[in-house]
Amino acid sequence: MITQIIFLFILIVLSAFFSSSETAFTSLSMVQIREMGERRGKRGKMVEELAEKPDVLLPTILFGNNLVNIAASAIATQITIQIFGNRAIAITTGVLTLAILIFAEVTPKRIAIVYNDFICIHTAPLIKFFIILFRPITIFIGLFSILLARVLQARNREYVSLEGVMHMVNLAAHVGIIGKNETQMIRNIFRLSEITVQGIMTHRTEVFSLNAKSKIRDVLDKVIKRGFSRIPVFDENPEYIVGVVLIKDILKNISEGEIEVQLKEIMFKPIYVPQTKRVKDMFTQFKREKLNIAIVIDEYGGLAGIVTLEDVIEEVLGEIYDEHEKKGDEKILYLENGEYLIKAEILLPQLNDALGIDLPHGKYAQTLGGYLMECLDHIPVKGEVIDLPQGRFVVDSVSRKKIISVNYKPGSKQLKN
Repeated sequence: MITQIIFLFILIVLSAFFSSSETAFTSLSMVQIREMGERRGKRGKMVEELAEKPDVLLPTILFGNNLVNIAASAIATQITIQIFGNRAIAITTGVLTLAILIFAEVTPKRIAIVYNDFICIHTAPLIKFFIILFRPITIFIGLFSILLARVLQARNREYVSLEGVMHMVNLAAHVGIIGKNETQMIRNIFRLSEITVQGIMTHRTEVFSLNAKSKIRDVLDKVIKRGFSRIPVFDENPEYIVGVVLIKDILKNISEGEIEVQLKEIMFKPIYVPQTKRVKDMFTQFKREKLNIAIVIDEYGGLAGIVTLEDVIEEVLGEIYDEHEKKGDEKILYLENGEYLIKAEILLPQLNDALGIDLPHGKYAQTLGGYLMECLDHIPVKGEVIDLPQGRFVVDSVSRKKIISVNYKPGSKQLKN
């Protein structure tokens, strides 16, 4: 009888082993699996191998768990009959069920959720042993499940959604595998398919361009003062861009003494893109055509602005400052009174990420200034207040046609966060 009691105890321990292993392996994220495979040696590689074969892993664990539970019930029944006779079988069944539920199911699984990586690392060799031991039976179970799935016309859904990817990114950031900047860059990359060129372009009212008939000697001072490496060139009307001239070509002609050359003689034909073009598609086109600038046109064929490769890259990496730009030109400045001075040209997703707020996308607008004007339905005056659930916006600077900058005071909900 003592031998039977010891054997019963071993079976309950094995049941706990299988239950905890099942929960530990199924709760592993892809990030944890890759991290263990790369950093935890042979056992980590073993965990990665097992986790990537759930059609082998799960049948083994489930079969083993059911096998030991049935064996435990049989032995417990024998012990009960030997001591109390047939009258106590019902009581024994209830006590054993409760014991298995507490010590072999609920408790091990709760522990496995918290320490899933630790449990997987230490149970992987034994799980691999049981896979080999139960292989003849689990192969039959696997074939039967495949046949049943085909009968029921089950679909294979082995894919990861965008939400799943972002969850893994957030988890990797939380455990320290990737840093804050890398996390933000990954988020920005996925956002490229949502943002259009209109949201990142330089508006036509701010485009610096030169007349195609101008001579190099006539525009040299302007070119040096502006410091741009690529300059749009127009024909008669600044709204009609016909080419782009490179500063290096201007300098080359100057070095050769050709200062009487007109810009139209050294310009190259630009590419024209609609303002509704997605930023990710714009990047692909820049790469394919080996260009760094494009002319953005509106739905009527008129000039909307220009977009550069730098604009696209900044959507991933954040603001890039060259020798002609000052860091004081940042789009968000924190003020000592707890408020923010924000340039209205900032994109709504950038603002939301930077300040942790949730301004919704406007119906048409993609920038803060455009969104606030949508809310007001008019061009505001300096000092005008816009109260939103996310906080208070006060117009700091405005032109005749648009908002330049605003002061932002976070709402009570944002301050709590």
